Amino acid sequence: MLRNLKTASLWLAALFAASSVAQACEESVSDTAQVTQVYPSADVLPENLLRFYVYFSEPMAREGIWDSVVLLDEDGKVVPGAFIENKFDLWSPNDRRLTVLFDPGRVKTGLVAHNTLGRALEPGKAYSLQIRSGAETRRGCTLTRSYEKTFVAAQADFEAPDLAKWHVQAPMANSTEPLLVTLNGPMDHVSLAYRVRVTDTAGAKLGGSLRLGRDEREWIFTPRAPWASADYRIEVDTTLEDIAGNRLTGLFDRPLDSDGYSQPGQKTESLTFKPRSN
Repeated sequence: MLRNLKTASLWLAALFAASSVAQACEESVSDTAQVTQVYPSADVLPENLLRFYVYFSEPMAREGIWDSVVLLDEDGKVVPGAFIENKFDLWSPNDRRLTVLFDPGRVKTGLVAHNTLGRALEPGKAYSLQIRSGAETRRGCTLTRSYEKTFVAAQADFEAPDLAKWHVQAPMANSTEPLLVTLNGPMDHVSLAYRVRVTDTAGAKLGGSLRLGRDEREWIFTPRAPWASADYRIEVDTTLEDIAGNRLTGLFDRPLDSDGYSQPGQKTESLTFKPRSN
């Protein structure tokens, strides 16, 4: 009898807690739990695309997220085995950015998974990355609506980032005009945020704000203080990646034993510019 009463009490407590969470979610400000951005932002993406980044408006629950993140083909069917479904390692520390990683074994040629299954994306076909409304937030609510990013797959990208092909539009001296760098293709936006910086002649990093232009093909830096009439450097870590995982040191698709991509240690390459006088 006592055991039955205790079980009933626990059941009622759990039901009350679930009801309280549901009520709190209903009473919260509308449209708070949603997908705010997905990168890459372009509508045409290479078949050897390595990852998506999904940004949420609030911290998400890590458990069960892969029940709500799927890749659909042009017939609306789920593409099986497209992503690596890691529960913990692919979240940002604040649980608001999820890295959706395509299975590297299928992306990279010469591996068993690639030879058996091929890539998840086929050139010329349309796809949709779908984040379903059942995805839960850390506070126990669900997304207010599903989100879809549609795109068309193109031929594989086998061009590595190359500073020799970057175009620098120098800003005006004694102003806070933005520095515009046009890149040789779409780059990984997280990589652009952390692996490119501007330094002065003494090697000190300049403070300022960063934004990315058209399809992550432009790096735009606005300094906190006006530009001096002096030389500056744009320093780029050689680990900078494009959206297919290619780096300054080589292609993602090269064999590991001959690819600088896999070598340890971090180096930098740089470009020099001087602000315009008129």
